[in-house]
Amino acid sequence: MSGKLKIALGSFGALIVVLAGAAWWLGLFSSEPEEQTVEAAAESVAADSDPATAEAVTDLTGTWTVEAGEATFVGYRVQEVLSSVGDFEAVGRAPGVTGTLVADGTTISEVSITADLTGLASDSGARDGQLKSQALETDTFPEATFVLTSPIDVATIPAEGETVVFTATGDLTLHGVTNSVTLDVNGTVQSGKLIVVGSTDILMPDYNITPPSAPIVASIDENAVMEVSLVFARG
Repeated sequence: MSGKLKIALGSFGALIVVLAGAAWWLGLFSSEPEEQTVEAAAESVAADSDPATAEAVTDLTGTWTVEAGEATFVGYRVQEVLSSVGDFEAVGRAPGVTGTLVADGTTISEVSITADLTGLASDSGARDGQLKSQALETDTFPEATFVLTSPIDVATIPAEGETVVFTATGDLTLHGVTNSVTLDVNGTVQSGKLIVVGSTDILMPDYNITPPSAPIVASIDENAVMEVSLVFARG
C-alpha cells in the first residue's frame, strides 16, 4: 500500500471517528422537541381527560397540586458547537416535578416547585450522563426548586382555549445557588386543570455552573433557557 493511500485512508478514518462521535453525542437520528406552548400542553391534557367528569374552573381559590403527565416537565435548551459538525440546540427535560400552588380568587399567593434533575433526558444518553458529574452535577445537586416571592394577579380566569399572560417572580435554586428570577408565563385551564408554561434565561456562571466538556464538543453557550410546563389539579 502506497504512503499516499495510507494517508488518505487515515484521514477518512479520522473523519468517520469525528462523525461517529457527533452522532454518539447528539443522537443525530432523532429530532429535538420544539419549544413547549400552552396550547400543546392543553391538547395533551384534553387527550388524557374525561370531559364528562371535568369540572369547570370558575375561580382559582384553593390549593392546586402538580400532576404528573406528558405536559409536566422542567427542562433546558442550550446551544452547542460540535467540532467539524456545526451548531446544534440541545434540549433536555425532567418529568419528575412536584409542588403546589395556592390561590384566592384570581390571586396566586404561593407557588413551590421541586424538579428531580437526575431524570433529565435529551436525545443523547452520553450528554445526559455527563450532566451527572459535570455542569449541573446532578449526582451532587439532584434537585432544583422555585419558590414564588411576589403574588400574581391573573385578573381574569381564562375560558378553555383562551390564554392569560403574566410574570412569576421567585427564588430559583439550581446547583446549590439561589437567585431571584422572573419567568414569562402563559396560563390556561383545560378539563378542570390549571396549565402554566413559561421560560427564563439562565446564565450558567450565576449558578457556578461550568459548561460540560467532551472531545466532540468545541463549545457550549453559557446562556441557557429554562423551560417549565406544569399541570395543576385542584386539591
